[in-house]
Amino acid sequence: MFSSFFVPLCAAFTLLSTVELSVAQPQAARDSIKNIALQSVTAIGIAQAPNRAITISPEKLQHIQSSTLGETLSHIPGIQNSSFGPHAGAPVIRSLSGNRVKIVANGLALNDLSGISPNINVQVDMDNLLGMDVYKGSASVLFGGKAIGGAVNLKDNSIPTSISPKKWQGKIVAEAGTNAGSRQALDVQGNDGKHWAWHIGGMNQANGNLKIPGNTKAPIAYDPSIDHLTQVLAQVYVDKEITRNLSLYPYISQFVLDNLDNPSWGLTAADLYTSENYSVIGGVVVPNPKNDLYIPGQDPNTPFYTEVVKGITDYAPVQKGIMPNSHAQSRSINLGTSFFGDNYHIGLGYRGMEGYFGIPGFALSTKPKHTHEPIAQPLQYDPINTRSRSNSLLFASSIMLENTVISKITLDYMAQFADDRELIGIYRLNKFNSTRHALRTEITQQTWKFLSGTTGIDALYNTMLGDGLMRYLPNNSSQEIGLFTLQEIKLSPLSLRLGYRHDWVARKAMPEETYKRSRGLAGGNLSPRDFELNQYSADLHYTIGRIAFLQASYSHAERAPEVNELYAGNDHFAIMIEENGDDRLNKEVSRSYELGGGISFHGLRLSATYYRSVFTDYLYLAHTGISRSGGFLVKEWRASDTEINGWEAELAFQHSWQKDYAIEITSYADLVKNKNIADDSMRQWAEGDFMPNLPTSRYGFSSNAQLRKINLQLSFDRYLEQRYLGKNINPEPPMPAFTLLSARFGYILHIAGLLTECYLFGNNLLDVEARPQQSFLKYLAPLPGRNISLGLKATI
Repeated sequence: MFSSFFVPLCAAFTLLSTVELSVAQPQAARDSIKNIALQSVTAIGIAQAPNRAITISPEKLQHIQSSTLGETLSHIPGIQNSSFGPHAGAPVIRSLSGNRVKIVANGLALNDLSGISPNINVQVDMDNLLGMDVYKGSASVLFGGKAIGGAVNLKDNSIPTSISPKKWQGKIVAEAGTNAGSRQALDVQGNDGKHWAWHIGGMNQANGNLKIPGNTKAPIAYDPSIDHLTQVLAQVYVDKEITRNLSLYPYISQFVLDNLDNPSWGLTAADLYTSENYSVIGGVVVPNPKNDLYIPGQDPNTPFYTEVVKGITDYAPVQKGIMPNSHAQSRSINLGTSFFGDNYHIGLGYRGMEGYFGIPGFALSTKPKHTHEPIAQPLQYDPINTRSRSNSLLFASSIMLENTVISKITLDYMAQFADDRELIGIYRLNKFNSTRHALRTEITQQTWKFLSGTTGIDALYNTMLGDGLMRYLPNNSSQEIGLFTLQEIKLSPLSLRLGYRHDWVARKAMPEETYKRSRGLAGGNLSPRDFELNQYSADLHYTIGRIAFLQASYSHAERAPEVNELYAGNDHFAIMIEENGDDRLNKEVSRSYELGGGISFHGLRLSATYYRSVFTDYLYLAHTGISRSGGFLVKEWRASDTEINGWEAELAFQHSWQKDYAIEITSYADLVKNKNIADDSMRQWAEGDFMPNLPTSRYGFSSNAQLRKINLQLSFDRYLEQRYLGKNINPEPPMPAFTLLSARFGYILHIAGLLTECYLFGNNLLDVEARPQQSFLKYLAPLPGRNISLGLKATI
């Protein structure tokens, strides 16, 4: 199959070489300074058209004091944070995350283990970004099936994209907080004033265990009525005494009386009592004797068993006011250089990242032997830790053309080598070494009358080699290639964008002798799988005068199952479950509709959007109702039909007066429902009408004021109690509503001749116990408590 991949790829390289030869011909002299500032900052062509991508500026990123990508984007309507502990948070876009929201840097896919395992943080150095493009809704035409629910494109600055007027410049950042540890960052860039530019940057961050308001675990963890599956999620032992109500049974089994002492039957005194008036012994019907304890005429709703809870204890000791095992250390370094010609640019770069942090959960380093006997003594549980390292080699190039059908060609490549480990205490349970090669080339057409567009090729090759006797995935490889085009027709006041993409995807498991599978489904036969995917979209935008717009869009997106959905088959310690893949799963298909509109008048902006997506063979991690000894629930990847719908609204006002005086006030509200529409009794029993862990409805507002040298920001977010609850076999309990309040104060002054901003910011200023409904760890730990940090940012 993959021999066909290289035909279009070679064609693209041939076209690129042809264009390079054509631009080598003599051309009219140009102003080199103007041509140095190429448009390579925009890595995805016309994808930045209005109402499709939300662009976040680097200045905005610097003011959002967040430790994860999910938290950074959580103030955007329709986007929440997955909140897998304080140091691992990915964006949840309209209830979708993981393998359905693709994270790319300059259009190239980053380490996908963050989608496979939510404990692997998407490591981002915010000081090394030129901004972000955020796509709500399917971005599959641009980025493939793993963007079926959205995408985030990080505009990484490791390779310089332009030559600045200054020979060299940079910034130094240092900050420390009462409940966030400390962070230092350096970013310096320079050039020779002609053709060469360079960049170097780095970041270091560390903190110990974080403070929280109240107890680390949710109140339900210590409620005597807690069910056995929620006990596992909350990591508690419940010491119960179960008493059988013998007065409800009219007879005593003669068969049990005769065989009570026969070890081959394994009978106990609890088996004596029955409602049957006879037993069958040796093929003969024998009357059962009457039970003298029987009381006739009792209420039919009288329970057969009475449970008395003697005590509830944690798997591992916890301390009030402290989030257990919430330590973190992370470091990054990025450097690169670029050469700029009159009409082309070529650059090389390196990006290295390392992180070591804990998850507020515990596990056994070895599983106890299978037994039907109750555990007499609590076992020794140790904290779960994650260590991640990645090294990336980068290449970027672009060519600007004139007097041809093509205006620009870009070619980007990344080789990434990653080492991701799950540890119980200090002991390594599993390790995955990933080698990833990603390539993307785009050809941008010259705008012709009413038509413009971009066409490209996107290719990826990834190999994962595992180590450790308890790893949850076999060795595996994935190969993906996509051909896409996105065209825009502008006939004012109408604008129509049409996109199409075709993907070839192959997954292959490569198990060897050291890989041991669980007793569950465990990936079936680990068969290799090939998928062909089609993505297409249509977006109609109508402008009403200069103050309003209406928009309607449709997209058809398809996603191939990821390697964990196909081949997982052991304890996944970081998410505290036994994860079982199924190599028979089909591709996931989504059909999405979106309607929206907005008004902008004299600084006032109002917009609203309604969306609906219908998924066929929606892949989800389903409950089996089984929990193994050692405290892990057994789950399996299954497919079923699902509908997602919701709405988002935003109201904002912006005003500026004089010089350096401006104010902006923004408010928003959103709602999403992820609903089971399948005629599937198993799913109804296990997950219910809605998917569990569904993001809750919310509303909020923020304000930003610039008063010459002073910058003031305030943010208020109200998360409501979830009404659309699913099941974890048993009904899912809603987490209480909560309010998050944050603020920032900045003042610009000169220190030692350097332009310096001194800033003070605070998160969770109300110090509330906040447990997001979508967090898998909501029973184990809330969000961190109040933090107040002081920082300095000096421009050099």
